[in-house]
Amino acid sequence: MKPLVYWCRWHEVKLRLRGRDPHAVWGELCFADRIEPFHFDLHLARLTYGKGDQTQQIDLDEMGVAIPVSR
Repeated sequence: MKPLVYWCRWHEVKLRLRGRDPHAVWGELCFADRIEPFHFDLHLARLTYGKGDQTQQIDLDEMGVAIPVSR
């Protein structure tokens, strides 16, 4: 979960956790101007956030820096 926490710090986003299982954590990302639901895959370090057509996916390295999504 460390990459997610770092990413939030770098982007000044508050993290609200709503759930957790052995594979993922989920909840809300609180940006300065909006709140977005998120899902973070702990094994892939892949952050998915947003709703519907506005969904974004970001792979994170160990320091929370975005890297190209591997599909």
